[in-house]
Amino acid sequence: MVQDLSGHPSADPLFGAAWAAAGVPRSSRSWNLPLVNGLAVAAIIAGVGYRLWAAHLPADVLREEAVLFAAGTLLAGVAVAVRVSKLAPRLAVQLPIMVYAAILAVLVLGIAGRWLGDDLPPLAAVSFAAVFLQFDVGLRSRHFIYVFAIAILGLGALWAYAVTQLMVSVSAIVIWTLLVMGLGLLALLTSRAVERDLGVQVERQSSLLATLSDLGEGLVITERGRFVAGNDAYVNLTGYSREELAAMPSLIGMAPEEQRERLAANLSQRLAGGDVPARYTSAIITKSGRRVEVEVAIHRVTTRRDQLLTLVSDITERLRAEAGERESETRFRTLFQQAQAGMAFAGLDAHITTVNPAFCELVGYSDTELRTLSLLDITHPDDVAALQDAMHTMLAGEEEGRRIEKRYTRQDGEHVWVDLTMRLVRGADDKPMYFQTVAVDIRDRKRAEVLQAARFAVTQALVTSPGWDKAAAGVLEGLCRTLDWELAEYWEVDIPREAMHFVTSWKRPGRDTSAFEATAANQTYRRGEGLAGRVWEAGAPIAMPDLGADTSPRAAAAVAVGLHGIVGFPVRSGRRVVGMISLHTWAARDLDDGLIAVMNDVGSQIGEFVERKRAEVALQESEKRMRSVLDNVSDGLATIDPAGVIDSANPAVVKLFGYSEQELVGQQSDILIATTHRAAFDNYLQRRLKLDIPVSGAHETMGKRKNGSLFPLEFVVSSMQVGARHLFIATLRDISERKAHTDALEYQALHDALTGLPNRSLFGDRLRQALLAARRNQKMFGVLLLDLDRFKDINDALGHDRGDSLLQEVTARLRGVLRATDTIARLGGDEFAVLTPDAKHPEDVVATARKILASLEGPFAIGDQMVETGASIGIAMYPVHGDDPSTLLRRADVAMYVAKRSGGGYAVYQPEQEAQTLRRSGLAGELRRSIPQGELVLHYQPQVTLATGTIHSVEALVRWNHPREGLMPPDRFIPMAEETGIIHPLTAWVIDAALTQLCKWIADGIDVSISVNVSPRNIEDHSLEEMVARALGNFKVEPNRLTLEITEGVAMAAAAAKALHRLHEIGVRLALDDFGTGYSSLLYLMRLPVNEIKIDRSFVSALASDPDSGAIVRSAVGLGHNLGLRVVAEGLQDRMAEAVLVEAGCDAAQGFLVGRPAEETEITALLMQQAGLTKERLTESG
Repeated sequence: MVQDLSGHPSADPLFGAAWAAAGVPRSSRSWNLPLVNGLAVAAIIAGVGYRLWAAHLPADVLREEAVLFAAGTLLAGVAVAVRVSKLAPRLAVQLPIMVYAAILAVLVLGIAGRWLGDDLPPLAAVSFAAVFLQFDVGLRSRHFIYVFAIAILGLGALWAYAVTQLMVSVSAIVIWTLLVMGLGLLALLTSRAVERDLGVQVERQSSLLATLSDLGEGLVITERGRFVAGNDAYVNLTGYSREELAAMPSLIGMAPEEQRERLAANLSQRLAGGDVPARYTSAIITKSGRRVEVEVAIHRVTTRRDQLLTLVSDITERLRAEAGERESETRFRTLFQQAQAGMAFAGLDAHITTVNPAFCELVGYSDTELRTLSLLDITHPDDVAALQDAMHTMLAGEEEGRRIEKRYTRQDGEHVWVDLTMRLVRGADDKPMYFQTVAVDIRDRKRAEVLQAARFAVTQALVTSPGWDKAAAGVLEGLCRTLDWELAEYWEVDIPREAMHFVTSWKRPGRDTSAFEATAANQTYRRGEGLAGRVWEAGAPIAMPDLGADTSPRAAAAVAVGLHGIVGFPVRSGRRVVGMISLHTWAARDLDDGLIAVMNDVGSQIGEFVERKRAEVALQESEKRMRSVLDNVSDGLATIDPAGVIDSANPAVVKLFGYSEQELVGQQSDILIATTHRAAFDNYLQRRLKLDIPVSGAHETMGKRKNGSLFPLEFVVSSMQVGARHLFIATLRDISERKAHTDALEYQALHDALTGLPNRSLFGDRLRQALLAARRNQKMFGVLLLDLDRFKDINDALGHDRGDSLLQEVTARLRGVLRATDTIARLGGDEFAVLTPDAKHPEDVVATARKILASLEGPFAIGDQMVETGASIGIAMYPVHGDDPSTLLRRADVAMYVAKRSGGGYAVYQPEQEAQTLRRSGLAGELRRSIPQGELVLHYQPQVTLATGTIHSVEALVRWNHPREGLMPPDRFIPMAEETGIIHPLTAWVIDAALTQLCKWIADGIDVSISVNVSPRNIEDHSLEEMVARALGNFKVEPNRLTLEITEGVAMAAAAAKALHRLHEIGVRLALDDFGTGYSSLLYLMRLPVNEIKIDRSFVSALASDPDSGAIVRSAVGLGHNLGLRVVAEGLQDRMAEAVLVEAGCDAAQGFLVGRPAEETEITALLMQQAGLTKERLTESG
């Protein structure tokens, strides 16, 4: 919609406001304003001149004319002054009209006066009034018709007066009449021209607005900053109506305050013709208060000097998008610079343009150096073709990107394996722009793959070879090929000679190293001599990266053929070094942890293989010697001709096979062999009989008796000459018993004798096989280690025979819940291991652990007693928790320890558990140092006689004042002390510290005894009696003032009885702690030299709520008194329980109701108060 521009206020500072208030349309004024002004001035000058020329007029008339002229001029000046004022634009129009009215009134009065006085009318006033009004109100004003009419009436009055009075010159009247008429005609012509110009301007502006309104952009026309017109888009953008916009003094007021001064200055400069940008960005505050960012384009309206056409575009979203792009670019740049992966951008010719720091670090070049190279320049020569193929494929549009594993060649020459993701970036027109690459360092993974391949190669060579002499070459070749070495040697320890000698070697084809290899033929080394001797002596790998520094003859020979680096690894059988493998390379090369780990595994594997084969050879040699004796006694003997036909057979053969000699003679010898083994047997005879190729040693096959039964048969064929006949004699032996014996020996070597389960060795072998299968098939499996709960206490209490029976019962239950494919092994003591090779998910392994725990829940009938036990199970899974046997077993052991610490059940290995185990190991070392560093302290808990309420004894309780963790209770460190052996010096310290304090109290006149807890490990060590006797002798304390508290389970063990009797003989008192929770029998208890029993706190604390606990306590008190023992209740916490104990006749009690464990000063004050002593009295007595 185009708005009508007529009637709108102008921005003209001088005349516009007045014209707008008077309703004058805007138009061009540049051509008629000077003309109007000029005519007005000419009229004034003419009137004044004429009046001066008419000097014949009377003086009083001239004075009157002058006064009227001056009055008119003054009023006209005031009107002009008001008109140019910006403060009263409407008054600028109204005042000239009032001036005109005043002049007209003076004129009328003057005419009336002249009529009365016969004087001439004031012609100057009339003429000036007419001219002034024509000029002041404006020739284009809508009031002009009224002004002109009044002027005509005035002239008419003038003509009438002149005709009647005949006092005015006709020429003067004619001149002024023509002047007024001319001005009227001019006003009429000007008004029409203005109307035409206004129509053209309105039509042009309307057309412009109509055209630009369709653009959707805001469009506004202003005059000196005030709103003239605007399209709907502009109105909608601001939120104001057109009337509200028109009422604004300036549209600059919608700009933010900080921008207004700049915008006003720009507007002034543009209106003045200054050099101001025609396009700039700004902002407006809409009617709703929302800030809108805009782009402003300003154009001058050619038809009006002060009008501007402004295009206003909302760029808020564009700026937000640009800010988002800048933020995204900043984020990308930050990520690019901080990324751990190497990132590079390259042109279509692979020339590098941009790299991040990680890429520079990966390839060893600086940013500047890389920008002079291409991706192909730093790629390993063997990988260039693959990279070029990827680039060509992407440029051809066949792929958007590709992921490959390749090698970069670093500046230092090292080859770096990377996982490279490469993508071709295209522009909006789908035209290729550049390549983007992301390289992840996979050296560790590749190294692990290489090391694993080495393990596999060695294992394969050993498994597929009958003996070490055949396997050695395959092992050395596998190591060289997988680990990228040039030459490998195997050296073996000759135990009788105490020397290491060369056995065999393998080298890659290519360079001639025969001169170096020849130096090994007759070379031997003793411990500490040469590389082989040093490895033998150290029992550890030794590397010589640069042989040039070695002056030995072998080193010089190696350097002469181009070998510079050598590494030697021990081959072990258990802890004994039985050989060495040396690896040689053309370049200097150091050891790394992965290579050491692999070669340690390989060395152990080879050592076991060599020792096993050596034992087998020794066994075979022994059997040969035995066979030489028995051949003529009981072995079957048959002669065979070169065609393989049986010629004769001794009775042993007849007995062995069930044929008569007549049935055998003339038959092919393979009649004695099982059908499935005849081909191999015939091949043997072909070589031995027909080709007469010597075949040494005995051979095994399957024999077949006449009745069809099969049996293992050993045979040896040797040649003999019987007259002219060349025959062969076959020694045949049934080795069924020997095979059974061998199988039994192997079984015994690989199984636990007590339970029949696989032992640690067999479990380790099956674990290795499971690893190989899992790697090959990319499967998982679980390893579970379980330890029986309380087994040691049961074993000690009931005896080892009963303990063995419990292990057998546990084995039976475990076999009942495990699958046939699972392996269960006894590793020793009460520790078992389970292998679950068919587990498909971690939940399967956990389910197995739950089944094991459930199977152990019920009691076990061991002899005439029912025993309960449980298990603590640790779980580790391949591959998430480890990829080698030792790691899996170690982490399962860590998890088992966590389960045990949690009270039993199962635990799955977590990485932080290992850290806790390491922390526990560190804590054990700190505990060992805590005794000499004085970090242990004793707290004391009083024990009162219930009948009197007096303290008769205190229990010494050890605390560890840890430098970082503060005061630690005994349950935090006593179990660890028992496991590590620190318990012995710790117990000695406690006894010494307790007796030291007891001596002080006795010296101060305090009559009290003291008790100390003794660990089961102290009883087992058999050194407790000596420790106590020495302490009593050192402190000169009466033995009966010291009570040693021993748990019920320990006291019931047969081994503890002797120790307790010896302690009783020393004179110390013995207390049975935690009574009621163990396996004590009444008969055994009667035989123990104990002085008191301490009822366990679990029964005492439940006295107020559990009737059964009350019955147990009463029974325990009665039992103790019947046996002549003092009865003490532990854990007394409330008065109700105290009343029950008193009623039951319990002798003494301790617990929080009596007193909490306290430091020495606090318990001393309590004892002094009871004894009626004070510090002052003690000082006086001292």
